[in-house]
Amino acid sequence: MSEPLFDKEFLKKLEYLNLIARRLVFGRNQAMRQSVKKGASIEFKDYRDYTPGDDLRIVDWAAYARTDELYVKVFRQEEELDLWILLDTSGSMHFGTPNKFVYARRVAAALAYIGMCNMDSSSVLPFSHDLQAGRVHDRGRGRIFDLLDFLTDLDANGQTDLQTSTQRFLTRVRRPGLVVLISDFYGLTEAQDALDRLRFFKHQIFLVQVASPWEVDPDVRGDRRFIDVESRAHCDLTVTDTMLRKYHTAFHTMGETLKQYGMKHAIGYALAQTNTPFDVFVRSLLEYGGLLA
Repeated sequence: MSEPLFDKEFLKKLEYLNLIARRLVFGRNQAMRQSVKKGASIEFKDYRDYTPGDDLRIVDWAAYARTDELYVKVFRQEEELDLWILLDTSGSMHFGTPNKFVYARRVAAALAYIGMCNMDSSSVLPFSHDLQAGRVHDRGRGRIFDLLDFLTDLDANGQTDLQTSTQRFLTRVRRPGLVVLISDFYGLTEAQDALDRLRFFKHQIFLVQVASPWEVDPDVRGDRRFIDVESRAHCDLTVTDTMLRKYHTAFHTMGETLKQYGMKHAIGYALAQTNTPFDVFVRSLLEYGGLLA
């Protein structure tokens, strides 16, 4: 019997990850308020509704006295972002042990939950040959169960067209936000062209490259038939040590190319190997990967 995609233990891990995220967001905002005390200018922007867990020191108590409603002050540099998670659902994601698509959906759920609780809104949009209908503008922890149902019903099939998918995304989303792209990134040139478009429209970008242990270090020798899970094309090869060394070089180069592109353009990057527990990976993104920086 296969392991359930989401269970009670998964929900406990979500809450733990959200506590870490809230601590990091609070620390960031504290640093901003400290900079005001030291003379830096932070422009007041607006009010928003109070959300349980908000720092009580930024509640406007004068407004509460007048209206009997809780509001918190939002400053220009503290202005939150919309989180957009673009989730690759092409056929190549349905591969590996542990399965890449299972892992990618767990990571997407965790990041979306953190976005629901700590950002303006959180959205998950699947894509393969084109952008698909998704869940948009979720806010508040109560929406997580609808999201988990949505992710459970997704399937991975078809071919990838990241350029078409991002172009469709940009016609729908005008306000710059934080875009987390979860994919195996097969088709590197196409990926860079798509990222150039996202950068042009001022989106912040974070890349999560999902890979199974077999893809990182394939344990295969001898005569084999390899089948492209997206196009169904196949080729027959005799796998040798020399061929495996070339494969390792090519796979490493793909990740390094994404990483170097990211460093050049202030884009975050992380390799997610599916044998790493999803919560360990997400925690590393929060604490060391700069996702909430």
